[in-house]
Amino acid sequence: MNFRGGKRGQGGLSGGRGRGSGSAIVDLTPLIDVTFQLLIFFLLTASFRNESAFKLDLPKSQNKEPVQQQEALVVKISEAGELEMNGKLVDLRELEMRLCDAAKGGEAATINIKADRNTKHERVVQAMDVARSCGIKKMGILSKQ
Repeated sequence: MNFRGGKRGQGGLSGGRGRGSGSAIVDLTPLIDVTFQLLIFFLLTASFRNESAFKLDLPKSQNKEPVQQQEALVVKISEAGELEMNGKLVDLRELEMRLCDAAKGGEAATINIKADRNTKHERVVQAMDVARSCGIKKMGILSKQ
């Protein structure tokens, strides 16, 4: 804290002990610095949920029948043929490892494929072959309604 003393006898905080009257001025600079440091810390450590590594344009379906919710692994395929599982880009080998681990662990007996409308059919078939080689027999293709 900084103290500025005034002249004696001008009122203020004269305690009668011969000290000069003064007004207390609080320096807010350290408080502002700490506040900005905390703000930066929370902004850098906050985890923002990114749903997908790439944007998909799913084909529309004419069927308006509601689909039953079920536990299933979701594999996303972009227009360029990139594969994503659990929010992480993977190649075919890593996809196979993850699907086989999930099938062995009993996590899911179903795989749902979300493929962009412009994805090559070959890439979808490759993902289905990988799932079948891991023992997953139930497969679905997701679309917009």
